[in-house]
Amino acid sequence: MRFSVVAVAFLALTCSPASQLQLSTIGTDSDPTELPRYTPRWAFEPWISKDISTGPDSYAFVDGFIQRDIPVGVLVLDSPWETNYNTFVPNPTRYPEFPKLVTDMRERGVRIVLWTTQMVNQTSFDAEMGGDRYMGASPNFAEGRRNNYFVNDAKLETWWKGQGAGVDFFNPDAVKWWRAQQDDLLKLGIAGWKLDFGESYITTQPIKTAAGMKSLQEYSEAYYRDFLIHGLKRRGREEFITMVRPYDKSYVFDGRFFARPEHAPVAWVGDNRRDWVGLEDALDHMFRSARAGYVVLGSDVGGYLDFDDVNMSIQVPFSQANFVRWVAVGAMCPFMQLHGRGNLTPWTVTPNTDETISTYRYWSKLHQALVPFNFSIAQAAYAGAAVPMQPIGDVADWTHDYRYVLGDTFLVAPILDDTGVRDVPLPAGARWIDWWSGVVTDGGTVISNYDSTDRSRIPLFVKEGSVIPLDVIDDANALGSTSSKDKLTVLAWPSMTRKTFTVHDADGATTELSTVRDATSSTVTVSRSTNGVVARIFLESRNVTGVMGLSELTTRAAFDAATSGWFRDGSSLWVRTGPGEQTITVNH
Repeated sequence: MRFSVVAVAFLALTCSPASQLQLSTIGTDSDPTELPRYTPRWAFEPWISKDISTGPDSYAFVDGFIQRDIPVGVLVLDSPWETNYNTFVPNPTRYPEFPKLVTDMRERGVRIVLWTTQMVNQTSFDAEMGGDRYMGASPNFAEGRRNNYFVNDAKLETWWKGQGAGVDFFNPDAVKWWRAQQDDLLKLGIAGWKLDFGESYITTQPIKTAAGMKSLQEYSEAYYRDFLIHGLKRRGREEFITMVRPYDKSYVFDGRFFARPEHAPVAWVGDNRRDWVGLEDALDHMFRSARAGYVVLGSDVGGYLDFDDVNMSIQVPFSQANFVRWVAVGAMCPFMQLHGRGNLTPWTVTPNTDETISTYRYWSKLHQALVPFNFSIAQAAYAGAAVPMQPIGDVADWTHDYRYVLGDTFLVAPILDDTGVRDVPLPAGARWIDWWSGVVTDGGTVISNYDSTDRSRIPLFVKEGSVIPLDVIDDANALGSTSSKDKLTVLAWPSMTRKTFTVHDADGATTELSTVRDATSSTVTVSRSTNGVVARIFLESRNVTGVMGLSELTTRAAFDAATSGWFRDGSSLWVRTGPGEQTITVNH
């Protein structure tokens, strides 16, 4: 959450490539010097957030999605939620029965992540309409100042929530004090922190700390690392994350990297305008971050700001067309979150409310179904493979293009203006299948004036040879039906070269998928399945003469009702098998 309300003299911040950042030694003796890179599976589900909310509004917000059959995995409570900045104590008026809220949301399958920064205020305010009023200093400010727990001798800095001082993460006693204040909420079961960049408002630099003078970059890294390491120690890697900024250039600040890649389980680029300028800005920041090694990237779907971040007199009107296009891009990133100053929901967007709801449902359900895929490509990246988001071209090539490949599988070509039409150059070295039409095109081809005037769609292609794991529960994306629930859904586009994919399963084991074809057959191999497999195999126009001894079923309904068999649907062949290792061979 960000709103600049005062004119302050800011020092330029140094832009430092993440690959050159040095690890700081901070915290207590029991802290590890390195943290294993990991993002839990649930973090790949759709997230939602409002700029300003309350307890009752949070229930209505989440239930509004659930009632409209739109999946939600995480609810972020942005500021204001505390009694002051920053106390880690929920405001009992704004969020009554906070423990019950956390429990009730978990019963809905929704985790709660809380916004905070590293600042402790002497004076606090919310400039936004609907915010809170604060009487006096944050209750922990005097203790922190008395014990030298703040940087720069507790010099007050003006930031967008008041005047305060930054916690000294190079002082072991300050770290112990700061961590203890977080413990009640961690014990309660919150799933993580959204860490905003309050440190950018520290104007006295280099920064005086208990360990000597430190650069802003060193202080930033210490801030984000400390929240992560303490949460992991208290909650464990499966139940805790931090949401941080990777590369960011917002307001009057120079662009730089904030948290280190290894301290960024989820990295979001925020404070973008809610228009086409903002969408390109978000893509630029994600691309720079991907090139620097950040793994789980995303943006605020639909943009955050209703004004320009540099010239605040420029108002940015809401655009439904931009919003739904951004929803599609957000769904095709590892991290998807709805968040904005307008506190939008799909059902409050006008005009074209029904279109917005159905479009949001399609893309959020696709993002949910892709959890096994996104979790697995992130795990591979943490083990040394390429990061999931791979920008096409160099920085100079990105403007008004911003194509990228996700997981060496999907080519995403964002729509970047109101026309809904754009050229789509297909990367050389492979054939590409249109997600919507099934048309196959050789790489190196430029599809001129690709028509995506249907605002529920963006140009989306799959590389031939890909094999993708999905978790499908219904027919929302035409990738299965309710009978697919609890089965492993596998999408395969066999090529003449055998391709493999390692699935990191929810039970901690792995499943190996592979696919290949020759002149007479196509094969999909699944090394293990607990509850059976539903496979969709792309065959173009090839005739099918048999499928591994299974019976042909003539209708979709018959296929859905059967325990095994196959069904031809246009250019795709659907195959259903039982549990265990499977080799699905299609003769053609």
